[in-house]
Order: sequence, then C-alpha cells, then structure tokens
Amino acid sequence: MTVRVLIVDDEAPARRVLRTHLEAEAVVDIVGEAASGPEAVEAIRAQRPDLVLLDVQMPGMNGFQVLEALGRECTAAVVFVTAHDEFAVDAFEVAAVDYLLKPFTRARFHKAFTRAMAAAGAGDARRESLARLLDAVLSRERRAVERLLVREGERMFFVPASAIVRFSADGNYVRVQTTSGWHDVRETLAHLESRFDPAQFVRVHRSQILNVAFVAEIQRLFHGDLMVVLKNGDEVRVSRRYADRLLAPGGGA
Repeated sequence: MTVRVLIVDDEAPARRVLRTHLEAEAVVDIVGEAASGPEAVEAIRAQRPDLVLLDVQMPGMNGFQVLEALGRECTAAVVFVTAHDEFAVDAFEVAAVDYLLKPFTRARFHKAFTRAMAAAGAGDARRESLARLLDAVLSRERRAVERLLVREGERMFFVPASAIVRFSADGNYVRVQTTSGWHDVRETLAHLESRFDPAQFVRVHRSQILNVAFVAEIQRLFHGDLMVVLKNGDEVRVSRRYADRLLAPGGGA
C-alpha cells in the first residue's frame, strides 16, 4: 500500500530533512508541503493524506490548532514534530501515533513511520486518540509553565521561569532576556503570554512582557504612559493600554 504523506513545517531545512527520510521509505507518495498552520488546514482538506508529519510551532496556528480546526475532517495518521514543546511530550506518549523530537535520527524517523503505517486503517480509533491528545495538551498548555526550552548554537537547554527577565517581540521571533543573556525563540508573544503565570509575567506593551520580579521602579510619563526601570537598569515603556495590568494588585506595583 502506498502511503500519501503531507509534510508540515514552517522551516524549509526541516521540510527537506523530512522529505529525505520519507524518500528512503519505499511505499511513500509525498503529496505536498505546508509552511504554516492555515496552509496545513487547506492542504489536508485538499489532499486527504494518509499521514501528516505535523510541526507543533508554526505561524498562524500551531499543530494542535490545525487539528482543532479540522475536527473529524482529519482522518490521517499524525506524527507530531517538535523542537521545544516540552508540555506536549507526555500527551504524545499517551495518545499520539508518535512524535519526533528535533533533532532526530534516521532510525528514530523509521520507527515513527512504521508506527504510522500500523495506524493506517484504524480511522475511528485514531480520531479518538487525537481527540484525547488535543484535550490533554490544551489542558496542560493552560497551566503556567515553569521553564522554557531555548537554543544556543547546537545546544538546547531549559531556562527556569524565575530566570526570565522579559520577552520582546522581534519579527517572527521573540527575544528572551534572561539573567545570563539573550535567546531567540520561534514563538509568538501571545502564545508565551498564555503559557506563563500572568501574575508573574505581565504584558506591558504589544511587543513586551515583563517578569515583575525584575521591576525596580515604575515612573509616570506624559499622556498616561509609564516607564519601567528593571533591576539591571534597562528601561521599558508601558503603553496606556496595558498600564492597568501592571498597576493592578499583584501586577508588580
């Protein structure tokens, strides 16, 4: 049986790696690629693949939101591909066909592909499994996380929430300032805001989230704006839209 596969990842090098591994499998027909959540939804509806290799973090919507948008329209086996979503790993183990944690080996990919092949034909059971996965992950995502996985060259390591000074939006990335330096993560500010404790991490501008533990002083400016002085001496402007969040009880004032 030939397996029709759709590759979904927002990074071209990652898609090339997946394509290379797939081409080593004798029973594969790669029906397309998608580079964002919305593209993935359209491609799955149009191509009706048997297997989707689905990235977790993507522009527009993440992998779980793709499945949520499709609902029962998605009858494909799904193997999730993730570089830094530690909150999803336990749920994958329980409910997904499989997951690939970047970087992965050829042998690990083959194992995941074999599991996906075994899942082919188990449509109702697979949809129920994916529904459990979605519920588990979204439920866990709503809890405040206590660490963030970051990259530094080829290294990947966790930074505890207590060591994060602020998040600063920068194009398709978010710059994370920690007590030891800066790191870039491919995230959205809104997603990070939803994952971290709102009593500790407060949105002060459309492009800034601060850890209130590092706020040294709040200064009032003209026109209702505020200026936050961090303990390291950095200054961050607070827009009027977000001032109430910072000044609310427990918000850092």
